[in-house]
Amino acid sequence: MSDCLFLCATTRLAQTLRGALPAEQAVWRTRQALALGQWFATLADEALLSGIADLPQALDAFSERLLWEKVIAASLTEAAPLFDIQGMAASAAEAQALAQVWKIKPGGSALSDEAKLFIGWQAEFDKRCRSNGWIDPAGLQRHVIELIAAGHFALPESVAFVGFDRYTPLERDLMAALTARGVSVQNEAKFPVDRSRQQVVACADGDAECAAVVAWAQAKLAANPACRLGIVAPDLAGVRDRLEFLLDDALHPALIRPDAAEVPRAFNFSLGRALADLPLIRIALDLLALGSGRAKVEQSRLSALLLAGGWSAAEGEADGRARLDAALRRDLPYFTTLPALVRLARRLAESEPPLCPQTVDALDAFAETAAAASRKLPPGQWAGVFRNCLKAAGWPGDRPLSSHEFQARRAFGEVLDGFGRLDGLLGPLAFAEAVRRLSQLCRQRLFQPETRGRPAIQVLGVLESAGLEFDALWVMGMNDDLWPPPPRPNPLLPAELLRAAGAAHASAEVELDFAQRVHARLARSAPEVTFSFAQADGNRVLRPSPLIAGIPLVADASGDVVTLARQMAGESASALALIDDAMAPPVGEGEKVSGGSWVLRAQAICPAWAYFQFRLGGEAMDEPVEGLDPAARGTLVHEALEAFWTAIRSSDALAALSESSRQQAIAEAVTKALQTFELDRRISLPARFRELEAARLAKLIEVWLQVEAKRGQSFDVIACEAPAEVEIEGIRVKMIVDRIDQLADGRQVIIDYKTGASIDTKNWAEQRITEPQLPIYAALVNEDVAAVVFAKVLLDKPAFAGVADEKDILPGVQGIGDDKQKVFDPAEFPDWIAVITHWRERLHAVAKEVKMGQAGVVFADEKGLQYCEVLPLLRLPERRRLLMETRG
Repeated sequence: MSDCLFLCATTRLAQTLRGALPAEQAVWRTRQALALGQWFATLADEALLSGIADLPQALDAFSERLLWEKVIAASLTEAAPLFDIQGMAASAAEAQALAQVWKIKPGGSALSDEAKLFIGWQAEFDKRCRSNGWIDPAGLQRHVIELIAAGHFALPESVAFVGFDRYTPLERDLMAALTARGVSVQNEAKFPVDRSRQQVVACADGDAECAAVVAWAQAKLAANPACRLGIVAPDLAGVRDRLEFLLDDALHPALIRPDAAEVPRAFNFSLGRALADLPLIRIALDLLALGSGRAKVEQSRLSALLLAGGWSAAEGEADGRARLDAALRRDLPYFTTLPALVRLARRLAESEPPLCPQTVDALDAFAETAAAASRKLPPGQWAGVFRNCLKAAGWPGDRPLSSHEFQARRAFGEVLDGFGRLDGLLGPLAFAEAVRRLSQLCRQRLFQPETRGRPAIQVLGVLESAGLEFDALWVMGMNDDLWPPPPRPNPLLPAELLRAAGAAHASAEVELDFAQRVHARLARSAPEVTFSFAQADGNRVLRPSPLIAGIPLVADASGDVVTLARQMAGESASALALIDDAMAPPVGEGEKVSGGSWVLRAQAICPAWAYFQFRLGGEAMDEPVEGLDPAARGTLVHEALEAFWTAIRSSDALAALSESSRQQAIAEAVTKALQTFELDRRISLPARFRELEAARLAKLIEVWLQVEAKRGQSFDVIACEAPAEVEIEGIRVKMIVDRIDQLADGRQVIIDYKTGASIDTKNWAEQRITEPQLPIYAALVNEDVAAVVFAKVLLDKPAFAGVADEKDILPGVQGIGDDKQKVFDPAEFPDWIAVITHWRERLHAVAKEVKMGQAGVVFADEKGLQYCEVLPLLRLPERRRLLMETRG
């Protein structure tokens, strides 16, 4: 080797130096530049190939962690499940690297319990490495330095260390070995500029800081498209998503088109994303996680799988998959299995055209392939099983892969290959454990798609920015809780040894010294440097870093990000057409309006709700819950009471029951209700759960029957869950009446069961009746009604609530004209006929609104929208913002 070798602190700096034209050199000649770790690996390979030394096999980071896990788990024996083995292995691997790099040798009698544990683990770790011919990465670097000192390897004439903010003992040992071999070593820090113009920008919060950075970059590029810009953040992972969104929005408005998702960006992040977080790979891992088919999983996992692309006929059967997802939410329990989903799809196909036959066949083939691997296998065999499973599932889908997806698929294949080489470390694994380990590998593997050229904006962490030069630089996140970073000493090494060695993260003093070095380097990385900090995080007040004290504070340099949305909003108003969406088309001849009494309820609360949900058919997807949701529990109460009163037809029959007979009748009603519920929903409740639910229902009905027994007038139950239909202003309203009782004089009491605590009857006297079902029946279906009431079937304060023609018909229900009656004003409603007339008029008025097409977003209280299934269509946040802007 000849000339100069540049050993760089980061891979990015090495790439930059290889691509730069050296000063005063007319002919392009690529510099020899490598990251320090790359050079060590190159020399290790050379030693093996040339026979210089029989070096042990270097463990990669994942393999080293696995070995530490085995060592630690073996030392803890039966107590291992009580500890975070993976977290302890990560700390042990870090401690091993620190000990090698910073020459720390814990020993003596005054060691902490943690340090004593680590010494024992380290001895076992080294023993296993020796017996298997392995070595940890830092140990390999030490070994290579010893070979250099022994006179091995052909070395360059000179070596320049570039971009190092500080030098570790290992790096200094390397320099000494190179110098002893006659190599000229250069390690003096050189900065792109001698002096820079610096300023500080104070931002309201983190979002405002990100917006200020992007506005600055946008303005700089507009002024000089060829400029080189740097954005540096101590907490790059924390701000990445927000920065990337704003940079895309400001610099690449064409991204609103799906086909432009992978256009070359004007910016590049040094921080890659975990391979496991990429959609295509996440789908593969999600599929494999479901592979055993025996364990029950949350329904939401199957739902997400159906709605995701990247496997089987995701494009061609997207609509069918969405319909199958709706059926899954409706018909399967919260915890279910992949075979149960396949059976559901097959059953649905018996009564209607198949929803997504290719998808179902793929799931079937996938489940069969996975089920064939029922025993423990080593990783090498699991890699083949996983490939076969994904092939059976049709992964990666039915559309051509984009460039980034192709690269991600290739990276996943490399991870699978690496997983297959872990037989010696992992041994035989069960299916689920093998998938978990593969997922760990994918989370550890960072993915950065290949890009062409060099983007104008580099977004970097403080370490990745080492040695780079910019035309302008913005350093964000300069808050005192981030910069200098807080100390993070390794818990397995003695704190005093870490501090004495000056090891990374050892103490506040070490972190301050390091931050000062980095800060000085950043301040001389560009002619113009801006530092910024956030003043608040929610309600928490933030302070600037002491390292930016004394730098001039700019009053207002935030600027505005010019996005496509802002550009479009600024267009001439004359180009926009105003559409009054408060009026929808009137109900046409023969048009069916769904919803029953609910359409009148929704119209009374908010006309737009009624239009979107009951005329256009919008509805929310079922949200599965563990066990039974409140609606299902309410249904069971209805069915149990229906079964009871179908058998016990009158108040006299109820009174004649002995206590044991009543308990028997309740038990039979509950059993019938549960059977009906399971049959209707095609489910079988777990035995213990069914037992608990039966006890709950029995107790609830027993409490309610005590209220029924207090009724002063005898009654016969003439109907339970009775259907009724009426036409109001041309709108056909179908409904189910929970129960109709007939009094001795022939008049009827209409009862609606309620299992929730919130009941409103005040609206019955208002212009807009928001609980219309009982008034509809009383005013329009059957005029011979003496009372309409809600039956509050609750354990706590069960009671009737409503209104009656006269008092004493039902306990707690006041009659019209009664002094205790608070709902209906006697001046406006002197008698029962006035109440019925009011209901008839108001119901017709609301039905007429539906017929005419009134669909404005108008409501008295947002709480009334609790059961609205089309809230997103009402665009309430946008309306609030417009209202605030108007008032402002």
